[in-house]
Amino acid sequence: FVPFSSGNDEVQVYAEGGKSAPEEIVRQLWVHKLMQQYGYKAGEIDLEKGVWFGTEIGTKAADIIVYTDATKVTPKIIVECKKPKRKDGIEQLKSYMNSKGAPVAVWSNGADSIILYRPYPSQFDDTLFDIPKRGQEPKDVLEAKKTLFQLKKNFNFKRIIQDLEELVLADSGKDEFNEIFKLIFAKIWDEIEALENRKDKVVEFRKAADPEITFDRINSLFHQACVEWPGIFNQGEDIDLGKRHLQVCVGPIEGVRLLGSNLRIMDDAFEYLLPTEAKKKKGQFFTPRHVVEMCVRMLNPTRKEHVMDPACGSGGFLLHTLDWCCLLYTSDAADERSSV
Repeated sequence: FVPFSSGNDEVQVYAEGGKSAPEEIVRQLWVHKLMQQYGYKAGEIDLEKGVWFGTEIGTKAADIIVYTDATKVTPKIIVECKKPKRKDGIEQLKSYMNSKGAPVAVWSNGADSIILYRPYPSQFDDTLFDIPKRGQEPKDVLEAKKTLFQLKKNFNFKRIIQDLEELVLADSGKDEFNEIFKLIFAKIWDEIEALENRKDKVVEFRKAADPEITFDRINSLFHQACVEWPGIFNQGEDIDLGKRHLQVCVGPIEGVRLLGSNLRIMDDAFEYLLPTEAKKKKGQFFTPRHVVEMCVRMLNPTRKEHVMDPACGSGGFLLHTLDWCCLLYTSDAADERSSV
């Protein structure tokens, strides 16, 4: 069984004559998700559909194409499936979008996925946090408000950053670490506001169809966070990402919840963002995470104790300590501690 973000349902996949190839399992799971979660009909879905590139006919095939209706004339969503742990294929998917004229495309290896958005008539230019359901358009996804409790708590933030690097960050000309940290900073403040001060719990950290509106919205949240927590950024500092680059970055981030998530995902992302050479120049040498985990378990800190780390770097010891203490209030605490 391939790990798959398909809600809480476990899906059994059958293959005639033997086991399915890993990528075929991912594809069948996506077909299940498209029909059960997003409402598409079997007659609106094609598998292994040939893609034309100029004079080259049928040299490539899209794994899944979803159409606007059963006539299968207008493609709506393309899904490119890879076996687990595969990272390649995003550029290939962009070419499929442009060839077929589909406005939305999904890259997925079962555990990780990214959603591309192609605003007509341009080529790939954007991302979405979710795909449109049957009867919906991309603008419906863009305009939909979300509450704090609708955000995903299980996600791979390091993988999100890697995808954004491939899509826009590497060509943005900006400091990746600084700009991603600004977005994290703004998003955490917005989540706290939604939790504590908004009756409807609606989050404001989301993109709009217009990149200008997206920039103004996210930059405003960043400024409000700077007022709440002064001294971290320079006074009057803005988000430096260009409006188009920011538009792409917000899509994968807006659908995840940082508050209450596994703190180690931020730890891993922080360490990844600092290139090896930058770490050396800054004199930063990160303790291997399994060593950090062992030390925290040996100390067995409690919520009533103080933990000091005078050379905290990415805050690995502090984050793992906080995560360890939080287990006291979960149903898994006894199992976790019995393994020490």
